[in-house]
Amino acid sequence: MAEQALTWRQVLLLLATSASFASSVLLNKMLVNALPPFTLAASRVLLALPFCLGALMLFRRTLPRAPRDRIAVATASIGIIVVPYVALAIGQQTIASGLSGIIYSVIPLLTLLLGVLFLREERLGLKRFAGIWLGMGGVVVIIGPSLLGGFGEHAVAELITLCGPIAYSAAMVLMRRFRHIDAVALTSGAFVAAALVLVPLALIIDGSVFALPPMAVLGLLFALSTLGTVVPAALNYQLVRQVGATRAALAMFLMPGFSVFAGWAFLGEHLAWEDFAGLALILGGSFLVSSAASARPASEQLTPVAVAPLSEERR
Repeated sequence: MAEQALTWRQVLLLLATSASFASSVLLNKMLVNALPPFTLAASRVLLALPFCLGALMLFRRTLPRAPRDRIAVATASIGIIVVPYVALAIGQQTIASGLSGIIYSVIPLLTLLLGVLFLREERLGLKRFAGIWLGMGGVVVIIGPSLLGGFGEHAVAELITLCGPIAYSAAMVLMRRFRHIDAVALTSGAFVAAALVLVPLALIIDGSVFALPPMAVLGLLFALSTLGTVVPAALNYQLVRQVGATRAALAMFLMPGFSVFAGWAFLGEHLAWEDFAGLALILGGSFLVSSAASARPASEQLTPVAVAPLSEERR
C-alpha cells in the first residue's frame, strides 16, 4: 500500500526539526573559541538537564530502575551525548560548521550498517547495500584529500568529528535492544549520566571551575542547550509520532543543507568542492536506503536510525 503524502503541517515540522538540528552545529561553532571542549560539552548538558527532568515530571515518568536498564542508559549516554558533544567541540576548533553538519549526516547510514552487522533483525538488500557504500564514499571524498596531505590539523579535526556519528550510531543500535525503556526516561537518564561524566572530565582536563561566563557567551550557551538540544529532541519526537520513524529520518538528510547555509550566512564560511561532492554522495546513498526501506511493507520495516534520543518509534 502506498504511503500517504505528508501534509503541509508535517512538511513544516520536518523542516523545523532539520533546521533545529543544524542550529546546534552553528551555535556550537560560535562557542568553541570561548570555552574549552569539555567545558562546552558539560555546560550544554547541565543547561539542558533541567528541561529533561521537567519533561520527566510532566509526563509522570521515572528514571530506569532495573540495574541492567541503568547500565544500558549510562552506556548509551556515552554514545549519544558525551562523545558527540566533545568530538564536535574539538573538531570545530579547526573545521567549518557546515562541514561538521555534512559529516554528521552519515548517522543514518552508519546506524543501518552497524545494525546489519550486529542485529539479526536487520536485512540489507542490494539497494540498501549500494546506498551505504555510496554514502561512505562521500565520507572518503570529504576526508580523503586532507589525509593525502598527511595527518595535518584539518584531517585530524575531521576524523575526531567523525567519532561523534560513529559513537551515536553504535549507541542507537545498542538501544534497539532496550526498546522497553520509555523515550522520555531514556533521554533524561542519558543526560544525568552524561553530566556525571562530563563535569568531572571538564574539571580535570580543562581545569574549569564553571565560573559565570560573559553574558554573550551565556546567551549562546542557553540557545545551544534549548534551540540546539532540547527543541530538536522534542520536535523529532513529535515528527516520529506523526509520520513514522522512516520518514522522520529525512530530517537528518536535510540537516547538512541547513548547516551549510547557516555557516555561510552567519559565519561567512566557504566550503571546498570536495565537501559538496561528498555531500551529494551521502545524500544519494541516503536516498537509496530510504527508498529501499519505504518500498518494504510496513510490518517488515525496522525502526530506522534516530537522530535524537527521543526518536525511537514506539510500536
